[in-house]
Amino acid sequence: MPRKKSSKTLQRELKPDPIFQSITIQALVNQVLKDGKKALAYRIVYGVMDEIENQTQQNPVQVVEQAIQNATPSTLVKSKRVRGSTFQTPNTLDPRRGRSMAIRWILQSARSRAGKGMVSKLSQELLDASQQLGGAVKRRDEMHRMAEANRRS
Repeated sequence: MPRKKSSKTLQRELKPDPIFQSITIQALVNQVLKDGKKALAYRIVYGVMDEIENQTQQNPVQVVEQAIQNATPSTLVKSKRVRGSTFQTPNTLDPRRGRSMAIRWILQSARSRAGKGMVSKLSQELLDASQQLGGAVKRRDEMHRMAEANRRS
């Protein structure tokens, strides 16, 4: 009887977005997506790209990729119960999962920002993250500090 493949080996490949031909931008669009309104998600992300290009005079895809790379965690802290007590154990993180966590954190930080319009809030968060600032990078640093504190000698 043939064995079933585990769900970890079957990962969906993302197709690149239509304008920039970037898988990273498509992943960002998919995370911005709410209630199945993909056209709105594309409009928000492409508005962000235009705003980043106007502000920095740089390639917006490179700025977004740098922001996501700066916010991507390399270790993850998981709770583990041993004999009734809970320990926080650091684990290494798969790069794809790290990227998706970084995108999620950037969006959460952007949504919690004060300001008007998702386009301006997200573009500011991405610019901050590309310069090692912002809520998502702080969250990554906090995760790494917790992992370092809970590392066993």
